[in-house]
Amino acid sequence: MKKRNIGYIILFSVIAIACLWAFISAGIITSGFQKKLEENSLGKQELTIQNMLITETKEGNKFWEIFAESGYYDNKDQVAVLNDIVGNFYQDNQVVASFESARGTYSETRKEIILYEKTLIVYKDGSNVSANQMSWAGSNADIIAQGNVRLELPSKVVVYADKATLSSDFKTLKVIGRTKTEIYDKGNLEI
Repeated sequence: MKKRNIGYIILFSVIAIACLWAFISAGIITSGFQKKLEENSLGKQELTIQNMLITETKEGNKFWEIFAESGYYDNKDQVAVLNDIVGNFYQDNQVVASFESARGTYSETRKEIILYEKTLIVYKDGSNVSANQMSWAGSNADIIAQGNVRLELPSKVVVYADKATLSSDFKTLKVIGRTKTEIYDKGNLEI
């Protein structure tokens, strides 16, 4: 019986050591997982949104508004990712320009909007600007257009550029980088 008891004690000791080793190994292996969960998932929440409207107003004056068909809001980064966007710029509570884009983002902390893909701004006089990307950060900031910029004054001039800045009052435009200009004039052409 003594040999049998010693055998049980050895067997129980081997099982206990194996379980202890497995428990410690599992703790070491999964310690990084818990840290990643705490850092990434618990503080990050996303909210999917349909028909989202964002506006900037000050003292009752609306500076701009942006409407998106769909998107989501990430509370950790405080960024709204928007799809199928249309919007307006205002001066003296009247629309001075409208815009559209396939995709964009709005950063709540920086108060910055960045529009990507098929971005177009049309002014109330019919002139328009299109680019791969446009961004602006609030009512007093210039609008920055980058990548395949096309500026058009209908029946007058078309300018192609790498980059352009549009003033916040929508009165001046600065073209930057390599440009191409096409000027159209009805003139006194006789045929």
